[in-house]
Amino acid sequence: MTVPPGHDNAARGDVYGQLVQARDIHNVTINAGEHAAPPPGADVALDPPRPATTVRGRDDLLDVLVAEMRAGASVPHVLTGPGGFGKTTVAAALAERARAEGRTVFWVRPGNVAASMIEVAVELGGSRREAEEVRSTRHLAMRWVWRHLDHAPRPWLLVIDNADRPEELDPEHRPGDQLGWLRASRGGFVVVTTRVDDPGQWTPARIHRVEPLGGGSAGTALADHAGLEGLRGAGELAERLGRVPLALALAGRILATHRVLFPDARALSAHLEEGVDRLDELAAPFVTGEDVDRRSLSGVWDLSLRLLAEREPYAEPLSQVLAVLGPNAVPVPLRRLPVSVLAAGPLEGLDEVGLARAINALVVHGLVALGEHGGETALRMHPLVAETIRAGIDTTPPLRIAEGLLRRHADHDLLLEANAHVALGRACARIRGDAHPSVVRAAVANLRAVMLSGHREAAEEALGALVEAAGKDIGVTHPEVMAARHARGDALRALGRIEEAEEVFRSVHGDREAVLGPGHPDTLSSLHQVALVAGLRGDLDAAERIFRDVWEAHVGNEEELTALQARENLACVLMARGDHDGAEEGFRWTRGVWSRLLGERHPRTITADYLSALNAAGRGEHTRAGALFERVARARAEVLGEEHPETVEARERAERSRAAGGR
Repeated sequence: MTVPPGHDNAARGDVYGQLVQARDIHNVTINAGEHAAPPPGADVALDPPRPATTVRGRDDLLDVLVAEMRAGASVPHVLTGPGGFGKTTVAAALAERARAEGRTVFWVRPGNVAASMIEVAVELGGSRREAEEVRSTRHLAMRWVWRHLDHAPRPWLLVIDNADRPEELDPEHRPGDQLGWLRASRGGFVVVTTRVDDPGQWTPARIHRVEPLGGGSAGTALADHAGLEGLRGAGELAERLGRVPLALALAGRILATHRVLFPDARALSAHLEEGVDRLDELAAPFVTGEDVDRRSLSGVWDLSLRLLAEREPYAEPLSQVLAVLGPNAVPVPLRRLPVSVLAAGPLEGLDEVGLARAINALVVHGLVALGEHGGETALRMHPLVAETIRAGIDTTPPLRIAEGLLRRHADHDLLLEANAHVALGRACARIRGDAHPSVVRAAVANLRAVMLSGHREAAEEALGALVEAAGKDIGVTHPEVMAARHARGDALRALGRIEEAEEVFRSVHGDREAVLGPGHPDTLSSLHQVALVAGLRGDLDAAERIFRDVWEAHVGNEEELTALQARENLACVLMARGDHDGAEEGFRWTRGVWSRLLGERHPRTITADYLSALNAAGRGEHTRAGALFERVARARAEVLGEEHPETVEARERAERSRAAGGR
C-alpha cells in the first residue's frame, strides 16, 4: 500500500479497537485473533504456616481475635513484639481457627507483598489478564485487589506477616491511613504481625502486644517441642530462656535430637550457664534456609538491629551499651546515659536529639521497654535479648563506653552496678581473655557493689580469691591487682577486722608508692585508708596528720574523690575530739560538694547527712539528730533497701535520739 503524495500518515478522531498505520509496506498479513495468553503470576506462597505443636499460653489473645473476626472488625488488628516472641505463631493459630470456620486464608510474606496481594485477587476470581495490566501501576493495583477482597464470595482472613518495613505496605503514607496494601474490609478480617510497635504507624488499627509466655505455659511449650511429657527441669530451663517462644522451640528441638547429651532440661540448662549463644550452636543443623534470620536467637535480634540501622545508625551501638548496663532485666535510669560520656567510639557525634531518636527506635522495635522505676524514667531490656546482644559484641569500644558510664556515678545504683560489672567482665573475658586487666577491674567493681549492698563477708572472701588468682596471672603489683587488694582492705574494715585491714592498706600503699609514685591518686587513696584505720584504732593524732597530708596533696584539686574523703574525715577527727562546731563546718562543706557532684541520692551525700546527725547527737541536739537520722534512714531505704544494715542502723539511731530528746 502506498500513501499518495500530500497525505500524511496520521489518524484523526476517536479510534476504537485496532489501528494499523503503514507506508511503503508490501505483503503484510494482520492477524486480529485472540491475544497471546498472559504470563503466569508471580511464584508466591499464600498458604499459612502450620504450628509445629499446640499453641500454649495464647488462648485469651486468640479468643479476642476470633471474636473480632466473627464480628467483622472495622479496622485491621496488629500483633507487635520483638522478634522471636511468637507473633507469627499466634497468627498461624488464628488461621487454623479461621479455616475451621470455613474462611479462606491468605498469608502474605515480607519482600513480595504486592505480588502476593495480586495473587490473592486472582484466587478470588480476578482475571489474570487484568492482573498483568495493573501489576506495574501501584495505585491501580491496590484498588483492583481491594475491590476483589471487598466483594469476595465468602469471608476470608488475610495475614500480612513480618511487616517490619511499614513502607512496603505503602511507601507514601502511614499504613494506618489504609490507602495502600493494608486496609480493613467488610469482606474479611486483616491481621498484621510486626516488630514495629509504633501506634503512630498503625492507628486506628487495634494493637496487641505479644509478650513472653507465662511460667506454666512456657514449661509446657518446651516439653511439647521436646516431645517429652513430664520433662524434668522444664520450668527451670524455660525461665533461663526468658520464656521466649523461639528459644523454647530451639531448646525443645535440641532436647529431642540430643537425648544422650541432654537427658532432661536441667542438663541443657547447665550447658547454657556459660552463655545462651550455645543454644544457637546446638540448633544450627536445623536452622537453615532463607529465613534463618528469623529462626535463631542471634539472627532474630540481629535482624531487628539491621532494620534499625537503616534509619537510626546509633541504635545498634546503643543497644550494645544497654545490654551491658542492664543485664537480667535491671532497669537503667536515663540519668545514667549522659551524652558527654556516650558520644565516643561508635556513638561519636551523638547529641541529645540523636539519643532520643535511638532510644525511641529501640523501644518501637521492642528491644527495650521504656517505663518508670523508683520515680524516674528508665530503660529495661529483656534478659535474653541483652545476653544475645552481648554475645555478639566482638570489639571493645562499646565496652569502654559502658565502663565509662559505670565509673561516672559509681556507688549510686548498687544493683545495676553489681550486675553490669559481671556482664562487662564476661564480655571483656570473651574478647580479651580471662586474665586481662579489664576483667580484673570489672570483678573488683562488682565486688565493691556487693560489699556496699551489705554482703560484706561474701565480698571479702571473693576478693581474697581474686587477689590470689590475678596475682599469679598478672602480678601482685599490677595496678588492677593492687586495686583488688585495696578493695579487700575496705571489706575487712567494713567487717570490723581493723588490724587485718591496716596490714593490707599499708602493704598496698608501699607497693603503690614504689610503682606509681607518692603523688599518684591511687597511692594517696591507700594512704587515706591507712589514716582511716588509725582513727578507728583510736590514734587520732596519726589519723589527723595523715588526713591533712592527703588533703594538702590535693591543693588546687580539692574536689577530687580522695581529697573530699580526707576533708570529711578530718571533720570526723574534730568530732571525736569534741570540736562539734569545727566538725559541722567540715561536714556542711563536703556535703555541698557531694550533692553538687553526685546528687542528693548518692550514698556519699547520704553519709554526709549521717555524720551531721552523729555530730548533732554528740552535742546534745537530740531532736535535730533524730530528724537527720530519720532522713538518712529513708534515703538509705530507697537506695540500699529496707533491710540493709546501714538502713537499720539509721532507724535505730533515730529512735534512740527521739527517746533521748523526750526525756
